[in-house]
Amino acid sequence: MDLELEGKKIVDYRHRLIEVEASITPDSEVEDIIRQVLEPYKKELSTVVGMTETALNRATTLETTMDNFLLQVLLENTGAQLAFSNGWRYGAPIIPGEITLNDLHNIIPVNPPISTTEINGQELLDMLEENLERTFSCNPYQQMGGYVKRCLGLYVYFKIENPPGHRIQKLFIGNEEVNPERYYTAAFVTSQGVPKKYGRNREDRSERVIEAMQKYLIKNNPLSSELRGTFVAV
Repeated sequence: MDLELEGKKIVDYRHRLIEVEASITPDSEVEDIIRQVLEPYKKELSTVVGMTETALNRATTLETTMDNFLLQVLLENTGAQLAFSNGWRYGAPIIPGEITLNDLHNIIPVNPPISTTEINGQELLDMLEENLERTFSCNPYQQMGGYVKRCLGLYVYFKIENPPGHRIQKLFIGNEEVNPERYYTAAFVTSQGVPKKYGRNREDRSERVIEAMQKYLIKNNPLSSELRGTFVAV
C-alpha cells in the first residue's frame, strides 16, 4: 500500500494484493538484516525438541491442531479441567516430522507464564458468548481478536446466526452439561485466554509455556494433536 499525505492527512492511496509464492525474490537488504539479527540464536532455535504425527496449523476458525497442542500442554502441566488460549492466527504451519525450538517460539512468541483460575459455569457461558460475538458479529466493526477462543475440556454447540448472547445452545464440561453455579479449574495463557473480569483465585505459575511444551514433547513423542470437535455449529 502507498499512501500520499498532505498536511498530515491522507489525500490518496494505492494498493494491490500480492500472493505469497516461491517465485517472489526476497529483498536482499531486509533479508540481510533478518539474517544478522537471528545469527546469534540460529543454533539454539534449530534444536529439534520433538516429532509430530499431526500437521500443526492455525488455518481454521473453530478449532486448530496447533492450538490443541498448546492446550494439551496446559492441561497436563496443571491438572486443570479446562484450558484456554486466544484464537490467534499467526504461526507458520508445521508439517509432520521434526519440531524445532524455533517452531515453538512461532506458536507463542512472548513465552508467557502458565496461569490458572477458577471460573464458574455462568462466567464460562458469558465469556464464550462474548467471544462468539467478536468472531461472528453481523457488524464487521465489532469483529475483533482473531478466531474462536481455543478451548479443551469442553464442548460447545452453537448457532452462528443467532443474536449476541444467544448463540450457545448447549455447553458440556467433559460429559456433563455445564452447571452455572459450579466452579471449574482452568489453565490459560495471557489475559486473552481468560480476561481478568472472569474467574477467581487467578495465579501466574512459575513455569513458562515454551519450557512446558518442551517437557510435554519429551513425554509425548511423537506428538498427536487432532481436532476434537470442541465447537460445533448447528
